[in-house]
Amino acid sequence: MGIPQLNQSRLIVSLALFTILILLFRNAGKFNDPDPDPVIVNMSDTGDVISKLKVSVRQVSSASSPPPKLAVAVTNTHSSAVTILSWNSPLDPLALQLGLVSFVHADSDSPIQIPTIQIRRKMPPGPEALVEIGAGQIREQVLELRDPIVPLEELRGKVRVACAGEWMGVWLSEADAVPKASLEKAGASDDAFRGPFRSEAVDMEL
Repeated sequence: MGIPQLNQSRLIVSLALFTILILLFRNAGKFNDPDPDPVIVNMSDTGDVISKLKVSVRQVSSASSPPPKLAVAVTNTHSSAVTILSWNSPLDPLALQLGLVSFVHADSDSPIQIPTIQIRRKMPPGPEALVEIGAGQIREQVLELRDPIVPLEELRGKVRVACAGEWMGVWLSEADAVPKASLEKAGASDDAFRGPFRSEAVDMEL
């Protein structure tokens, strides 16, 4: 083989190696990525879960038929079922004692002080602590206003009532689909939605 032919062969080999190196460089990211086709989550589908839970308050009975009662409801306006952790939620049976329901004199706008308590929950939450609400459905609980939980003498007359607090955990799923690992970290799990809730204030004659 002559020198010109040898140089030509070397040039061809060099070009081929150069081309291979470029292709390897371009695809290096794909080779190193453990998930080359990641699932893209559309947050617009899930980011409004909290805003789709509407909290409302209504009067059930007054002091004329003791004890006076009010009802706190949660309406799921989302297109899918949700499951909420009832602890510290509007559906917590201890909502009054935990200070989630506020009372204000309607004529003076002065708040009525309600004694509150602190409680320790047994972890993890059991099935009874999960409340499933289907799409478009409502879950409601009735609260009785009794001494000494609330100072009934101070509640006489027209008062403005509202319910506000923080969701500890909301899952965009049915109750039986909530992961056990998520419940183990109730209030801090990454797959649960958290955020504030607040009802509109309603005037009641107690």
